[in-house]
Amino acid sequence: MKGKVLLVDDTEFYIKLYKTQLLTEGYVVTTANNGVEAIKAITAEKPDIILLDLVMPVMDGFKFLVTIKADSRLKDIPVVVFSGKGNSDEVGQAITAGASDFLVKSTTTPNKVVEKIQKVMAKSQGLGGG
Repeated sequence: MKGKVLLVDDTEFYIKLYKTQLLTEGYVVTTANNGVEAIKAITAEKPDIILLDLVMPVMDGFKFLVTIKADSRLKDIPVVVFSGKGNSDEVGQAITAGASDFLVKSTTTPNKVVEKIQKVMAKSQGLGGG
């Protein structure tokens, strides 16, 4: 097992696509459709990394990010934001809120997502990785 990934997205297509890729690569994957579900998932079993969409119903990705980064038990979990837009304002806001990195859905393949997760996890565990 390479690690536990929490995949937070409200689009079933992306959930299936990235969950399948991550499972193939040896990760344990939990999914949530919005920030409220994601907080429940984190408290049930703490992931090693979170792949987070920003635009979701109930609680969006920004509110979720701010919420977990304010919690001393959760703030050290690395978060890779994975959004459809990726304009400079959105990227800046996500990084300021505590995201470790940012990917744009339309230009990122499933393999690139896995590579980014590996790099961010290695960095957060003090193993370098880029």
